[in-house]
Amino acid sequence: MKEEKINISFTGEYYNTLDSKSRLSIPAKFRKALNPINDRTFVLTRGFDKCLLLYPVSEWNKVEEQLSFLSSMKGRHRNFIRSIVRHASYLQYDSQGRIIVPENLCGYATIKKEVAVIGVIKKIELWSPDNLNRLDSESQDLGDFEDLADEINF
Repeated sequence: MKEEKINISFTGEYYNTLDSKSRLSIPAKFRKALNPINDRTFVLTRGFDKCLLLYPVSEWNKVEEQLSFLSSMKGRHRNFIRSIVRHASYLQYDSQGRIIVPENLCGYATIKKEVAVIGVIKKIELWSPDNLNRLDSESQDLGDFEDLADEINF
């Protein structure tokens, strides 16, 4: 019997708020896109752009596999791996679709109450609206992306 491959695709932008217990509701559209193999579980870690990255476990396993190809003998490689995995938390959403966002990760991304939840194909980004607006204003010229659009025949 052939195993059916299900493609994950997170797209769109939503705004939500953290409740008093630091719980964030994951948009229903994103929960529905999550393959059952993930057992309602995501991995949350720091992003490179002062945001948080929320990976389905199956995608996080691919990240770890790629990281395992780096050398444990090279300091730069060890530091890079450490910077990615040391802040990673496995989070299972509850019956209302909420995850608890750890305080240290909220601090890193300067998330206080409002959260922009953005689907980025295989993962989800969590942003402080202020940080996201700052990033948008810095990269407002879509002409900056013309060369990339050419590479993917957009």
